[in-house]
Amino acid sequence: MTITGAAVGADPTIVTPTARRTLRRWLFWIVVAVLLIAFAAVYGLTSRVAGEANSFLDDEPAPVGSQALVEVLRDEGVDVIAAETLDEALASIDDPAGTTLVAADPQAVLSAEQWERLDGAAASLVVVQPPALAVGALAPTVAPGVETVDDVRDDAGCSLPAAQRAGSITADGVSLDASAATGAASCFEGSGGAALVTLEQPSGGDLHLLGAGSVVQNGLIGREGNAALALGLAGEHPTVIWYVAGTADIVGGQTPLSELYPGWVNPLAWLALTVGLAAALWRGRRLGPVVIENLPVVVRTTETMEGRARLYAREGSRLRALDALRVGTLRRLAEGLALGSAAGVDDIIAAVAGITGRTPGELRALLLDREPRDDGELVRLSDALTELERLVQRRVALVDDARDAGSSIPRRRGARPADPDPTPEPGPTP
Repeated sequence: MTITGAAVGADPTIVTPTARRTLRRWLFWIVVAVLLIAFAAVYGLTSRVAGEANSFLDDEPAPVGSQALVEVLRDEGVDVIAAETLDEALASIDDPAGTTLVAADPQAVLSAEQWERLDGAAASLVVVQPPALAVGALAPTVAPGVETVDDVRDDAGCSLPAAQRAGSITADGVSLDASAATGAASCFEGSGGAALVTLEQPSGGDLHLLGAGSVVQNGLIGREGNAALALGLAGEHPTVIWYVAGTADIVGGQTPLSELYPGWVNPLAWLALTVGLAAALWRGRRLGPVVIENLPVVVRTTETMEGRARLYAREGSRLRALDALRVGTLRRLAEGLALGSAAGVDDIIAAVAGITGRTPGELRALLLDREPRDDGELVRLSDALTELERLVQRRVALVDDARDAGSSIPRRRGARPADPDPTPEPGPTP
């Protein structure tokens, strides 16, 4: 702690270590900032996941998108129609015999009944990275396998022309186990299953379960024979319906959005809103003037002192409270020793040391340097300051009494002594 200023009476500036107090003061806003940053991070991650989930759209140029495949198909004369909902995809099929339906459900929003509606809708149905419900609805004898990441498979292992032309692929997605399926062709087998399973739809037509979704993605379509396999599956017929399931299928389907969450959510939300408004009215500032008395308002000194003391105690500002006590003590010591308002701290310490016999180092520690570690030490230092003032007052009184020992006329302390032998004025001449 450092007290600067040439004179005590000039309200010296007090500079104290405030890192801990500042941290406690800004703790609430730091927590709020951390929560906002965490919310933004979670929101960004979820938005990125949601964006990647819809990465198979024809207008997506990102590495996880499929714009390259769609543009090549269009350049080859294939009519590519993008559909946003299941109903729109089915309505876009004019000639089932000349249509390939490419479907993906990365967010797993379709039900088994909705997947069954795709059975036989087109001559060729290609399901990219099929979820478990899709596999169970369209090919119950095929079991989902394990997830694969950048698994290069060099052997087609099946007689499918598109797989034979590809030769090898990078299987990034999921594997499928078709060992129990009758008449199914498993292509690009690996340790966890096949990257592609081809079988006949129950209602007629070819069903291609493409577990390796990387085959149609921009970032990996140029590796190995991914492009050949993707073009062979999607470009088999002159028309391609490109359909990616999304939230529009939930809203527009048979299941309303309000039925996707429990029934207690709405009452709880209204209750939370009501409690929040009540708390805002309860804790908020009341309408009208805050102070109704005519200004200026007279406040007792004790109220101000107690109010500041409570603020110091609540904030834990022991050193700030002790500084206020020290400034008052130094000012009163300077006045009691008749040093004047221009006296500095060192002058006061030297004068107090001379009259009390204490060392300047001890007095400097008490008046300047010592910092309270807890409330008990703060009280002890406050008592020591009070005792020092009393000691100085007693010593000043003794000095005054010693100066007045030769006079029987009592005088006020600090007054000039009376003349012991006053010269009488000459009286009138008789």
